[in-house]
Amino acid sequence: MVRVYYVVITATTFDTMTRLYLFLAGSLLAAALGAQPGNDDCGAAIELPTQMSYCSGAGAFTNVAATPSLPFDGYPICIDDRDQMADVWFSFVAMRNSVAIRVIGDEAGDSRGSLKAVQYAIYEGECDTLNDIGCRQPLDRNGLPADGGSIVLNDLQRGTRYYILVGARNGNEGTFELCVDQFDAPPDPSSDCETAVVLCDTTSFSVDLLQGRGNVADDLLVDGLEPGCDPIEENSSWYKWTCDQAGTLMFDINPLGAAPDEDIDFAVYELTNGLEDCSARVPVRQMYSGSNTGDVTSSRPCWGETGLGPADTEVSESCGCQPRNNNFLAALDMEAGKSYALVVLNFSGSGDGFTIDFSGTGTFLGPRPNLTYSSTEVCVGESITFEDQSTSVDGIEAWDWDFGETATPRFATGAGPHEVTFSQAGSPNVTLAITSTRNCIEYISSNEVEVVCCANQFSGSADIGPVSCPGAADGTIDFTASSTIPNTNLTYAWSNGASTAGLTGLDPGLYTVTVSDGTGCEATFDYTVDGPAEFVLDTLITQPTCGGGTDGALQFTILSGGAGGYEYSFNGGPFSPDNRLENLAITNVNVVARDANGCTVERDIEVDELQLALVTGSAVFTEPTCNGDNDGQIEIEIANGLPAYRYDFGTGYQNERSQGGYAAGTYTVSAIDANGCTGDFEISVTEPPVLAVNLQSDSSSCFGANDGYAAVSPAGGRPDYLLSWSNGSVSDSLANLGPGTYTITVTDQNGCAVSDSATLNDPDEILGILDSVENLVCFGQATGAVSLSATGGVPTYTFSSDGQNYQTAPRLDSLLAGELELYVRDQNGCQDTVVALLTEPDEFVITVAEEVQLYLGEDTSLLARSNYFPVEYSWGPDSVTCLTLDCARARIMPVQSIDYFVSGINEAGCVDTALVAFSVIQDLPIYIPNVFSPNGDGSNDFFTVFGNNAIDRVETLRIYDRWGGLLFESNEPFPANEPSMGWDGILDGRRVNSGVYVYYVEVRYINGAVEGYRGDVTVVN
Repeated sequence: MVRVYYVVITATTFDTMTRLYLFLAGSLLAAALGAQPGNDDCGAAIELPTQMSYCSGAGAFTNVAATPSLPFDGYPICIDDRDQMADVWFSFVAMRNSVAIRVIGDEAGDSRGSLKAVQYAIYEGECDTLNDIGCRQPLDRNGLPADGGSIVLNDLQRGTRYYILVGARNGNEGTFELCVDQFDAPPDPSSDCETAVVLCDTTSFSVDLLQGRGNVADDLLVDGLEPGCDPIEENSSWYKWTCDQAGTLMFDINPLGAAPDEDIDFAVYELTNGLEDCSARVPVRQMYSGSNTGDVTSSRPCWGETGLGPADTEVSESCGCQPRNNNFLAALDMEAGKSYALVVLNFSGSGDGFTIDFSGTGTFLGPRPNLTYSSTEVCVGESITFEDQSTSVDGIEAWDWDFGETATPRFATGAGPHEVTFSQAGSPNVTLAITSTRNCIEYISSNEVEVVCCANQFSGSADIGPVSCPGAADGTIDFTASSTIPNTNLTYAWSNGASTAGLTGLDPGLYTVTVSDGTGCEATFDYTVDGPAEFVLDTLITQPTCGGGTDGALQFTILSGGAGGYEYSFNGGPFSPDNRLENLAITNVNVVARDANGCTVERDIEVDELQLALVTGSAVFTEPTCNGDNDGQIEIEIANGLPAYRYDFGTGYQNERSQGGYAAGTYTVSAIDANGCTGDFEISVTEPPVLAVNLQSDSSSCFGANDGYAAVSPAGGRPDYLLSWSNGSVSDSLANLGPGTYTITVTDQNGCAVSDSATLNDPDEILGILDSVENLVCFGQATGAVSLSATGGVPTYTFSSDGQNYQTAPRLDSLLAGELELYVRDQNGCQDTVVALLTEPDEFVITVAEEVQLYLGEDTSLLARSNYFPVEYSWGPDSVTCLTLDCARARIMPVQSIDYFVSGINEAGCVDTALVAFSVIQDLPIYIPNVFSPNGDGSNDFFTVFGNNAIDRVETLRIYDRWGGLLFESNEPFPANEPSMGWDGILDGRRVNSGVYVYYVEVRYINGAVEGYRGDVTVVN
C-alpha cells in the first residue's frame, strides 16, 4: 500500500461527574499495604505450566509490595529506575527453540491489570549466575512508557529453564497478565519471494522485526484494486508452502507494535509453476487497506489485527480505508498439491513484527515424524530401544531426542537405534524433533511406553532371634535387602515405625518391612518373631483366724505361658511341683516359679489374719430427707466371719445392724463375730444439696412498656421440681410483666420447699431536648449540626440523625438543610424524637469554557466567573500562568489532549470546580531543506531543521555519503531554526563535493514524542 500521511487529533472525553471525581480523588495519596509476594526473588520464581501456549488471565499476578532483587548494576541496560524496581520472578522450561513473551498491565484499550510503564527481562543460567538474553521496555507511539508489550526470543535450548523478571518504571506497582507462547521459529524472514521461508505446518510463530524490501523489489502484482492504489513492497517478509490436505486456510496477523495505528498488510498468491518458481504467481487475496489522510476515525477499522476470516466474503481491500473495510478477507480454499506464497508488509514504517496464528481444515506439506520402540513395557533399570521412522519429501538432516528426566541417556541425536534405561516407574514422555533440509522442524511425543516395577527388582533376607522368656522383649530381626538398580539408596519402613535395616528389643509377633530405592518401586517382606507366651498367674489366699490363728493357706499357680513343667519355690526353698503352703499365721511369702526352660516369675505375697468385711454393693445408709435434716439411717451387712454378729454404732454393741437419726457426716461402726474377729467400718452419710430457687428478673425496659420478666432455674434438692408462682403460674418463667412483686415456691421430690420474691419497677420516661442549631455554610454540603440532650430514662444517652446510627456525643454534624427528625435513646433502647430546622445559602457556582481546541505549541487564555465575590481561583494540572491577582484569568499551554480544572473558594470557604476539555492537535510540522550551498556567501550556508513552537529540540543530526559512510554527527541536542547549529558542509576541514547526501534527523517535540526522519539533501558549491 502507498503510505498516506495524516494528522492524528487525540482527545480524551469524560463526563463531568467522572472528571470531578478523578480530580478530587487524585488529590489524595493512597498506599495499598500488602504482604510481600512469594516470588520476590529468583530463587522463589513461580514455575509456569509446561505447555506450548500459556496465558495467566487478566490481573493474575502482582508486584505490589515487591522489592528490588538485583544490585543496581545487575539489571540489563534497558531497565530504568533500577533502585525503585518492584520486581517479581517467573520461570519456564523451553520446549521449542523460540518464545513470545507478553506482559500486559493497564494498557489503553486492552487493560489486563493495573500495572503501568511495564519493563521486563529474560535470563538464562542459575539464579546465582544469571545472564540476561533479552530485555523489553515498551514505548507508545509518542515515545512514552507503555503499559504492555511483547518480546520474541530465538535460539532457546529445549529442556533448559529460563527466568522472567517483571517490574515497572518509577517503582510502579499493580497487577498484570503474563503470556508465554512457545514455537519453533522458521528461518529469519526473507524479503524476496524466491528465497521465501518454506512453511511445513500451520504452527503459529512470531517475527520480531520487518525491515527492508530484500534484494529484489518484488512486484506485488496488484489486481483489480481501486484506481491509484499502487502499493510498493517495503518492510516485507515472504513465506511459501505446498498444500497437503485440501481445505480452508484462515489466519490472524497481530502486530507486535504498541502503536494503535500499526498498519500490517498482506497478499496471498498461488504459485502456478510450483513452489520453486515465483515468476508465475497469481494474487488470490490482497489486503492493502490502511489510513485515510488526516481522518483518524475512519482509518481505525483498517489498523491492527488483520487476516483471513470465516465470515468475510471479500478477496481484497484497496488502499486507504473504504466504507465496510474491516481489515479481514475471505478464507482461502486450498487445493492439494498446489503451492502458495504469503507476503506480510508493515506500512507503518515502525519495523515492528507480528504474530501469525493459522486455522482452517487445510494442511501444509512437510515432514511427518514417527518413532518406534522395542516394547510397550519395560522394567525400571532395564533397556528399551527407540528408533526413528519419520518420512519427509525433502530429506531429514537432524534428529533430536528427549527421553525425559528419568532416562539415561536423556538426550540423543541421529535416527537411532538408541538404547535407553529409565530410573523411575511411570509413563515417560518421549519427544523426537526432526529437521528437514528446508529447516522445517516437526515434533512427535509419545508416552505409550510403561516403565513398571518388576518382581525381581528387590531381594531380602533376615536372621531372626526369638524372644527367650515370657516378657523378655529381646527378639531380633537382622534384615538385609538389595535392589537391581545400581547406585540407589534403600529406605526401610517397618510396621512398628522403625526405619533401620535391623530391629532389636522385640516382643513375639509379625513384623512387616517396606523397602524402597527411590525409583517409585517398593517391595514388602514379612517376618515372625517367635517366643513363649506370657505367664498367666493365679493366687488363692486363705486368711488365718483372728487372735493368732495358724490355719491360713497360700496357693500360687501358673495357669499357662512359658514352656510348661512348672516348679515353685517358697521363701527360698527348693523348687518342686508343689504350689501350696498350709498352716500359715500372719506372714509375707516370697514365691518364685519357673518353667521347663528355666524362665522365672517372682512375687511377694502378704498373708493377713481374717478381718470382717461388708457385702460388696449393698446399701449402707439412707440419706436425710432435706439438706440439714437428721433423719438419715445406717444399715450394714457382714460378708465373712462366723455369725452371730454384734454391732457398735458408738453407744456399745447391740444385735441390731441398723440405726437411725443421722445427719450428713462420717461415722465409725464396728462389728464382731462369734470367734471374736472384728471389723471397723467408716460410713460417710450424704445429704441432698441445698435446694435453691435461682430467681432472675428484670423490670420494664421503658416507661409503660410492661415488658418485664422473671425466670427461675431450680437447683439442689432432689429433682423433679414443682413450681408455683404467686399469680398461679406453674411455668419456669413469666413475661410481659408490669410493676409489682412476684413470689415463686420450688418443691423437690422429697417434699422439701423454698421460696423467693422479685419486685419490678418502671424507669422514668425519657425526654429529648434540642440545645442548639448550626445552619449550613455552603449550599448542598452537609455542614449543618445540632446539639441534643435528654432527661429521664436510664443514662447513658446516645443520639442519632437517622434513627439507625447512634453516637454518644450529643453534637450531630454533617447534616443537610431541611426539617430533620432527630433521635435520643437511653441505655435500655428507649427513645424520643426532636424536630430541628436547618437552612442553607445560595449555591456557589464557577463557569468557564467547556471545550478548547489548540495546535501543539499554542497557548490560550481563559476566564473563570462566579456568582460570589471575592473568589480565589486555582488552575491545574500544569503549564498555567495567572494573569490576574485572583487568578480568574490564566494562560494555558497543554502539550497533549487533557482535562484542565479551575477551582475556586469564596469567603465562606465554599468550593466549586469546573473542567475544560482541551483537544490538542498533534500536528508536527517540520521542514528539512533538500538543498543548500555551503560556499560561505552568507546565504543558505547551513543545513538544519526548521519548524514551529511544537519542536523542543533536535536530538540528533547525522549526514552520510551514498555508500553509508558517516560524514557528520551533532555532538549534542540543539534548537531548531538555528542554521549555524546544523551542518556547514565541511568534512575534515574541507568543503565536501557537490552531490546528493543522506541525512537522518531525530526531533523531540514538547509533548515528549521523538520522531525520526530520513531523506536526501543536495550540496551545491
